[in-house]
Amino acid sequence: MMPANDTPLTEWPLSTLAGQSHSAPHSTGFASLVLRLRLALRRDPDPVKRGLVEQILTAAAESEQRLIDQAQRIAELEALSTTDELTGLPNRRAFESFMAKDLARAARDGHGGTLAFLDLDRFKAINDRHGHAAGDAVLCQLALRLQPAARTSDCLARLHGDEFVLAMPGATRDQAETRLSELATRVEKQPLRFGDALIPVGISYGLSTYDGSTDLPSLLRDCDRAMYLRKQVRRD
Repeated sequence: MMPANDTPLTEWPLSTLAGQSHSAPHSTGFASLVLRLRLALRRDPDPVKRGLVEQILTAAAESEQRLIDQAQRIAELEALSTTDELTGLPNRRAFESFMAKDLARAARDGHGGTLAFLDLDRFKAINDRHGHAAGDAVLCQLALRLQPAARTSDCLARLHGDEFVLAMPGATRDQAETRLSELATRVEKQPLRFGDALIPVGISYGLSTYDGSTDLPSLLRDCDRAMYLRKQVRRD
């Protein structure tokens, strides 16, 4: 309980102030306490005490703001550490974290999934002919086209360059093949635009199923190998 409004600030027990700061809601407790202290400060007859407490309140408010700013910066850095800056998709770190959890889940319940490794066809030729800005634009547009293929339980990520992965927990190989085949067909039917140029694109993909006994490096190697075999068939 707070002291009466006419009680000088300097006569408030420290236990009362501490109790007020902890009992108030987290989002408004500090601001509410500072407001009450400032109102009470005006009624204290000692100008020296008022000046001292005012300095303390100002320093406390500045410290609180620094903590808020620091928390926001930490959140921004955490987001950047798991987000691909170019496409906005999850990056390799986020993908590896997702797979670590899903492989652990698969080990617990016995249900695995399927991983797809996707690679743009002739991406180097796009960069050579239209420039790297065009290549970046193609990657961004491709990311947008890939997103509808990912369920909320999936993880679509960009690993590096023109390499993407789509982790599909609970999906069988046949189900994944159907989804990726339809996706590849849609991508090829719609050239991507960069300025006045229409750039035809194609994607090759490789699939590999996983369960609780699978390790991620081996899974990625299997998918990568399957993707290159498919790419070679397409070239031939």
